[in-house]
Amino acid sequence: MNDLDREIQQALDAEERELFEQFGEQGLFTLWFSVYRGKQGWIAIGATFVMLVMFGGAVYAGWNFLHSPTGIEAAHWGAITWLLMTMIGFMKLWFWMRMESNRMLREFKRIELQIARLQPK
Repeated sequence: MNDLDREIQQALDAEERELFEQFGEQGLFTLWFSVYRGKQGWIAIGATFVMLVMFGGAVYAGWNFLHSPTGIEAAHWGAITWLLMTMIGFMKLWFWMRMESNRMLREFKRIELQIARLQPK
C-alpha cells in the first residue's frame, strides 16, 4: 500500500471503507478465474479445452520427435511440436490480456461507484 492508498483510506468513512475493501484489488487466482465468468466465459472455457487438446498433441509430437528414426521425420515432428506450443503460448497471452481487461473494468466500476456516491440525492 502506497501513500496515496493510505490517504484515500483515511478520507473514507466506515461505510465507504467497507465498500472499498469489498471491491479492492484481487489476487492472481481470483483474476484468473474471473476470465471464466461473464458473457464471454464460454469462450475461455472453449479456449482452455482447445489448449488442453493442443498440449496433448504437442506431447505426442514431442515424443515422436525424440524417437524419430530419420532426420526428416524428426524435423516434421519438431515443427508440429513447435507450432502447437507457439499456439498455446498465444492463447495464454490472450488469457493474460483478458485478466488485465477485467481488472481495468473493475477499477472503472469502482471509480463509477465513487462518483455516483458523490452525486447529491
